Amino acid sequence: MSEVFEEVEVEAYVYPTEDIEKVKKAMLNLVSPLEFEAFDKGDYILLVGKTRDKKALQRLYELFRGQQILDTARAMLEEGYFGEEIIIKVHKQVAYVGKVNFNEESPLGPITIIIRTKDPQRLMKWLAPRTKDGVPIE
Repeated sequence: MSEVFEEVEVEAYVYPTEDIEKVKKAMLNLVSPLEFEAFDKGDYILLVGKTRDKKALQRLYELFRGQQILDTARAMLEEGYFGEEIIIKVHKQVAYVGKVNFNEESPLGPITIIIRTKDPQRLMKWLAPRTKDGVPIE
């Protein structure tokens, strides 16, 4: 499924109380590899990771299945789909421990994943297929 996306961008705010390396680790637990850039915004640092690596979404693919959250993941992907971008937000602290949680209500803000794709339907079908009784049917 190497040609399902052009680029993945991952963003998070890093507040003064946070360790930037831990935020990078949280982001890499979801999408890897990433090339990082940090932008000082005064009250926080905007940390942006980008990749065109074809295996970048493999970790999300495995987490969605391992945590048995395909239906939720599919709903979030569909909700965040705009033209050639799919945007999902996940809980930063949960990502740090290597899991996905779509509840972004965190005082430290979410991690935002932006997937740029020419074929969003195909990407969604691969990343989070529709299921019946928890079993992929697509």
